[in-house]
Amino acid sequence: MVDIQVSNRKSQNSILFLTTLGVYLGLVFIGATPQVLAQEAATTKNFALKDEVELKDDLDKKPDDETSTLSESLGVYLQDVEYFLASLRNLSVNGKFDVGRDTFEVAQSTLLPCVAANKAGSYTANTFRLTNEALRPSLERFSKLLTDGYSLADCRASQQFQGQEVTHSRFTFAFGDNDFSVQVSVKKLSAADAVRAAGALALARTMLAGPANGIIRQLLLEHTSFKSENDQVFVITRFPRAGLDSLLAKDAK
Repeated sequence: MVDIQVSNRKSQNSILFLTTLGVYLGLVFIGATPQVLAQEAATTKNFALKDEVELKDDLDKKPDDETSTLSESLGVYLQDVEYFLASLRNLSVNGKFDVGRDTFEVAQSTLLPCVAANKAGSYTANTFRLTNEALRPSLERFSKLLTDGYSLADCRASQQFQGQEVTHSRFTFAFGDNDFSVQVSVKKLSAADAVRAAGALALARTMLAGPANGIIRQLLLEHTSFKSENDQVFVITRFPRAGLDSLLAKDAK
């Protein structure tokens, strides 16, 4: 069976989450960073086609609400990325964002104890670089939306929290010389769980595709992929830098 733990987080929850973390992350971004979490070395382990087929057979036997919940988590992620692109578009229209010149990179790791309704944990700002200060509010808002790893991580015992179970997630988003990318990674209980989760997310993406999507959402679906490395799952959205200008020129409906 595929054991994937997710919560039914709607977009409204994302807005409430901003208020809860705003003060703390404000301190993080100005330099009051917690201890940087060690990153484990990983070797790429992509799920095979037969694994995906087996996963589909297994998922088809699960209750509809379980697979729907996974699709909702992915849908919230796509909605957050779409919202961020819309904010960049508005800045560009108002002359505050130069697609041909500006760059940025933001990365953060998060440990959240597995306690109901808990938002208190360890937040480590690994990177926050930008060439245009007008972008800072949009970058900080997007960072807060990405912080919880979309509830895709498994609860695991942590020495940092005296053996208490926590979820471990990390995000990176950047606009550099070659591309625009967003990457969210979460830790699962094992490498096998990570492989299954990556396959299940790929299947969830097919549930979200369809003619009802707007142009931006459809492009996001096409440019979002999933992979596993050891016990981690990665959700990655990537566009070539040259393509971002035309992307921002389209209406995000």
